Amino acid sequence: MAGKKIGELLVIKKIITQAQLDEALAEQAKSGGFLAEIVASKGFAEEDKAARALGEESGVAYIDLTDYSPDPGIVKQLPQDVAVKLAAVPLFKAASGITVAMADPLNTAAVEQLQKFLKAGIRPVFGSPSKIKKIIAREYGKSATGQFNENVPVGAGFKPAPTEEAVPPQETGDGTESDSLKVASLAPVVSIVDGLVKQAVETGASDIHLEPQANHFYCRFRIDGVMRDMPALPKKYEAGIISRVKIMSNMDIAEKRLPQDGRIQTMVNGKNIDLRISTFPTINGENLVLRILDRSRSVIRLTDLGMDEVTRIAFEQMIHRPHGIILITGPTGSGKTTTLYAVLSTINTVEKNILTMEDPVEYEIDRVRQSQVNVKAGVTFAAGLRSMLRQDPDVIMIGEIRDFETAEIAIHAALTGHLVFSTLHTNDAVSATTRLIDMGVEPFLISSSLICAVAQRLVRVLCSECKEAYEPPKELLEQLKMKFAPDIKFYREKGCPVCRQTGYAGRIGLYEIFIPDEETKSLIDKKVTVGEIRTAAIAKGMKTMRDDALEKLSAGITSLSEILRATMEA
Repeated sequence: MAGKKIGELLVIKKIITQAQLDEALAEQAKSGGFLAEIVASKGFAEEDKAARALGEESGVAYIDLTDYSPDPGIVKQLPQDVAVKLAAVPLFKAASGITVAMADPLNTAAVEQLQKFLKAGIRPVFGSPSKIKKIIAREYGKSATGQFNENVPVGAGFKPAPTEEAVPPQETGDGTESDSLKVASLAPVVSIVDGLVKQAVETGASDIHLEPQANHFYCRFRIDGVMRDMPALPKKYEAGIISRVKIMSNMDIAEKRLPQDGRIQTMVNGKNIDLRISTFPTINGENLVLRILDRSRSVIRLTDLGMDEVTRIAFEQMIHRPHGIILITGPTGSGKTTTLYAVLSTINTVEKNILTMEDPVEYEIDRVRQSQVNVKAGVTFAAGLRSMLRQDPDVIMIGEIRDFETAEIAIHAALTGHLVFSTLHTNDAVSATTRLIDMGVEPFLISSSLICAVAQRLVRVLCSECKEAYEPPKELLEQLKMKFAPDIKFYREKGCPVCRQTGYAGRIGLYEIFIPDEETKSLIDKKVTVGEIRTAAIAKGMKTMRDDALEKLSAGITSLSEILRATMEA
């Protein structure tokens, strides 16, 4: 409950005692209302003093609303019943968003509702509940009747963004390990960390980025592949938050000069969640990235990847070959691992012995022997691959080919009767061949073993509830030099509550599959340029990733801006 969270802050700040908090909470349970009002009515503390103290303790700015006159135009953007229900009043608009005085700016559910109604980013600040009521009554031209609701369900994590003038000194103590343990166990710190993870899981984020700066502690989520700014965290709890994450992931909390990696296993809303933690020292402190892996999520099927039927059928024929190597290519975050898991789940039968070496294992597949890289123990991709070949495998999946040693072993495994799957970082499918040559693999070994190479990207899918048709400028279409159908309809993002005002909901893959034939194999042997091989492959009917993107654009699945962001010119 939001009131309890605020109550704990009041006790920590020594505005009231624990006994007074218990009495105020009991009164609140009977009659409702806001804790700051009840504390003031019982004479435990002045309402403004309590609100100011809450701001200092939480890192949220406090505004004295005595004789304050908000911008009338901004106020009227928020319906009166919503203002009354949430005990909130918009004050003014700035470049950073709309500043809103709230009785409880720590209530993230209320903050999210305000963002939806105001259709803008907001900066919540503390204000006394009674003065907020007076402003609402005055600005809306009549008595603000109705019940203020302090029990709006609380979302996860802190939403408010601290300002420089409202940032108290960091609670870092003397920097000793025992002191770090103490700070990491503070109730607000525990609440922030647990809340951030919960919020990230609920919003479908793949990563949480915690970024210290001189006067701020920024937070960003990566959602659908795009970084999104979240309200900053209280600067005063920076050291505690970092220490808590490091403690939970079994890192050395005293080591702040070197990068570290760790892992946390937890439950969120009944789901098994793995967090892969990475720290990186910067001039302003340790940067943290938390990669979120939902182990309760089922492995995606090939039919759900987004391949068109012709490409999917051709690919399914390739993955059932008895031996050879299949490469999935693309930049980091393009969905290569998801595709590999879909492949393994498709070909996984009791007749096949499937082994993997991954970095790390992201999802578990029944009856597949999965292992992961452990560099400290000497288990690299190359070392693991050598051991796997002694396990009588039919199918091998190696997470990534990074060097000549791994590439050489993988190619020879493919030539000696094994079906090998792996990934490479290349921009298109054909470039997989030249990348292996650059690593030192002989061209004739590549042409003899390569079954196919699949390049892929992920683009965001337009929200079906709010996408809108439009006509892009003709000048832009001419500059793109893309072959659009005469009757094509273009759609763009708009934003609605369903898609959290982003205009997009989920992602889909764009694919390009290169299946070498005798002609292209001959070109590989001759070590010709990527362009020559690509031209020959297109002449033989290879559909490029840009072609696939245009089909999804024509179908209204994604937007022009997304395909331009994700694909190169063919």
